[in-house]
Amino acid sequence: MKVDWPLNWMRLTLVLVTILTVTLSEVNAGSELLNPELNRQISATRVKTDVVINGELDEPAWQRAKPVSNFTQQEPFIGEPVSERTEVRLLYDDHNLYVGVYCFDSAGKEGLVVNDVRRDFPPSENDVFSILLDTFNDNRNGFVFSTNPKGAKRDGQVGGDGTTTNFDWDASWEVNSKITEQGWQTEIAIPFKSLRFRKDDNQVWGVNFLRQIRRKNERAHWSPIPVPFHLNRVSMAGSLDGMSGVRQGRNLYLKPYLSTPLVRRQGDDVDFVPDVGMDVKYGVASGMTLDLTVNTDFAQVEADERQINLTRFSLFFPEKREFFLENAPIFHFGKNARGWSLAEGREVIPFFSRRIGISDGQQVPILGGARLSGRVGKYRLGVLTMQSDEFKGTAATNFSVARVRRDILRNSDIGAIFINKEVGGGHFNRTYGIDANVKLLTYLDISSFLLKTDTPGASGGEIAADISLGWRDRFWETEAQYLTIEDNFNPEVGFVPRRGIKKSRGRFSIHPRPGETMPWIREFRPSVEVDHITNQDNLLVTRNLEMGWAIEFQNSTTIWIGREAHFERLDKPFPIQLNRDIPIGDYNFSEYRVYFGSDRSRMFSTELRVGRGDFWNGERNAYEMRFLFQPGYYFAADISWNHDDITLPSGEFDTDFVTTRLRYSFSTRMFLNALMQYNSALREISSNVRLNFIYKPLSNFFLVYNERRSTTGNVLERALIAKLTYLFTF
Repeated sequence: MKVDWPLNWMRLTLVLVTILTVTLSEVNAGSELLNPELNRQISATRVKTDVVINGELDEPAWQRAKPVSNFTQQEPFIGEPVSERTEVRLLYDDHNLYVGVYCFDSAGKEGLVVNDVRRDFPPSENDVFSILLDTFNDNRNGFVFSTNPKGAKRDGQVGGDGTTTNFDWDASWEVNSKITEQGWQTEIAIPFKSLRFRKDDNQVWGVNFLRQIRRKNERAHWSPIPVPFHLNRVSMAGSLDGMSGVRQGRNLYLKPYLSTPLVRRQGDDVDFVPDVGMDVKYGVASGMTLDLTVNTDFAQVEADERQINLTRFSLFFPEKREFFLENAPIFHFGKNARGWSLAEGREVIPFFSRRIGISDGQQVPILGGARLSGRVGKYRLGVLTMQSDEFKGTAATNFSVARVRRDILRNSDIGAIFINKEVGGGHFNRTYGIDANVKLLTYLDISSFLLKTDTPGASGGEIAADISLGWRDRFWETEAQYLTIEDNFNPEVGFVPRRGIKKSRGRFSIHPRPGETMPWIREFRPSVEVDHITNQDNLLVTRNLEMGWAIEFQNSTTIWIGREAHFERLDKPFPIQLNRDIPIGDYNFSEYRVYFGSDRSRMFSTELRVGRGDFWNGERNAYEMRFLFQPGYYFAADISWNHDDITLPSGEFDTDFVTTRLRYSFSTRMFLNALMQYNSALREISSNVRLNFIYKPLSNFFLVYNERRSTTGNVLERALIAKLTYLFTF
C-alpha cells in the first residue's frame, strides 16, 4: 500500500492550526497561572500524651493544632479553590509525626468512591488523601504516604524533584480512617525511624498535601501545583516547622522467612524442600541504607502476564520481585532516570534486574547479595552485588552494579554506571556509561547517555548513545530523540531488543481545553509521532508514522482514533508463526485503530481496542476487550480478551489471549488474588492464586498456588507454597 506522507502531514498541520486558533483565547486567559513560589507554611504541635490512631480525631490535642485548609484545584478548574472543605492538622512527639485530616463532602458518605484497600492500592480510582514530606528540605527528594476512606496504605519515595518515584518502597506506619455523614476523616502516625532526615535540633521540612475527590475527578493541593506536574514535584511544596528534639533511632530491621514449597512437574515426583533465609536493612547514615539478603526467595511474587509475540523482537516483562524493586530508581539510567518507566524506555536498559535469578522463565537460586543506596550530600549512590548458584548447566554467576548521580543546578543531575557479570569458568561481560539529565525553564527536559560494553571476542562496535529533548507544559508537548546502537553492543545484564540501528524520533501534541464551550470535555489531545530507523550504514529499515486524536471527558472516559503507517525492510525471513514466514523484501502497510475507555471508578467499566488494516504482505483484524466489575472495595473481577485474525499469502491464522484477575479484600491487611491466563500460541492455561495476610506491619503470611496445564488437560506443573516473614525492628 502506498503511504502518502506529505499529504498526511499537510492534513495534520491544518487540523492542529485550527485547534490552536480556536483555543488560544482560553489558554491565554491565564486560568492556570499559579504561583509555584507561593510560600505555604504549617507548624506541628508537640504533644506529651499518646495519640490513638482510630480515625476519630477526638483527642484534645487535635483542637490545639492550627489547621490549614486553603487547598487549590489542579483539576478540573485550574487555580480555583477546592470544591469540598479540607482541613489538615499536624502533631508530633518523640517517636511519630501525626497527621489529622477532615475531608468534608457535601454529598456525605454516598459521594465517596473506594474501590481498593490493598497495600499500595492504585490511587487514581479512589477518594485519596496524600502527604509529601521533603525531610532534607532539599527541594528534590521526599516520601509520600497516601490513604483512602477505608484506611488503605500506599507509600513511596520521590527523587529528582519528582522525576523518579518508587512506590515499591514500604515503610512501617499507622493509619485509620472513618466515614461520617459529613464525608471522611483520617489519622496517620509516621514513625521518625521510618524516615531519613538530618540530625538537627530544629527540623524544617518541605511538605504538601493532596486531596482527590474521585466522583468529580478533582485533584487539589495545599501548596498549588500546575499541570502537568503532580504531588511529587517536591520543589513546589510548602514548609513544615515547629519540630525539635526528634531522632531517627537505630534503623535496624531483620526480616527472616520460612518457605515450604510442594512442587510437582509432569513426569516427576512431588518435591518438598523447605527453605529459610533473611533480609537485613540498616540505616548506616542519615541518608544511606544497607540491605543484605541471604538465600533470597521470591515464592510470593505474582506470576508474569503472558504475551503473544507478533513482532521480530524480544518482549519486555517488568520486574516484580521486592528486593530488586526497592530503591530501583537509583539504578535507572538515561531517560529512565528522569522518571520514564522502563517499558517506555526499553530500547536501551543497561541494568535490568530480571537478568539476575531468572533463566528461560525459571527462577535461579540466589545465594545472597548486598545493596548500599541512598544520598550523601549532593550525591546519590547505589552499589549492588548478587551471587546466583549453579542451575541446570549454568555456572554460578556474580552480578555487580555501581551507580552514582550528582545533583547539579536546581533539579538536574549527571551520573555514571558500571555493571559487571562474572560467570564461573572465566566468561565476563561489562558495561560502562555516563548520563546527564537536565531540566530547564520548568518544562524542558534534556537527557543523554553514552554506553560501552566489553565482551570477550567482540571486535569494536560496542557503543550506544542517545540524546532526547522534551517539552511538556499545560498546552504543548513535544519530544525529539536521536539514538545509535552499534552492532556489537551487548549488555548481558541489560535489555536491548534491537542492535545495529540509528533511530530518529519526533513527537508533537497539544492539549487544548474547551472550557465552558463544552463543559463535559476536559481536554483534546491531537498528536503525531514519527520513528525513522536505519542500520549503521544509514539504510532505512523501519519507519513508523502515527497520527491520533484523543478526547478526555470530565469523568476520565477517553476516546482515541488514529492511523499508523509502517515501512519495514527485511534482509532475512521473519518466522511470525510455525511454518509461516514473512519473506525478504520491503513492506509498506498501514492500520486504523480506535480505543474507548470508560470511567474506571464505576461499578462497571470497559476498555475496547479495534485495529484493522494491512499487515506485512497480508491483513490483520485486531480486537481487545476488557471488562472490570467492582461492586465495592472488597471484590473486583477484571477480564480481558485479545484476538488477532491474520491473513498472509502463506495462510491464515488467529491468536487468542484471555486474562482473568479476581481480587477479594477481607480487610486492609488480608487479600486474596487470582490470575488465570489462556494463551492459544502456547496452548496453555496458567493459574496463580495468592493469599496475603499482613499480621503485623511489614510481616506477612503468604499461601500461593501455581499451576500450568495444556489445553488438553494435562498438568505440566503444580506448586503449593506457604511462606512466613517476620519483621524485627531495633
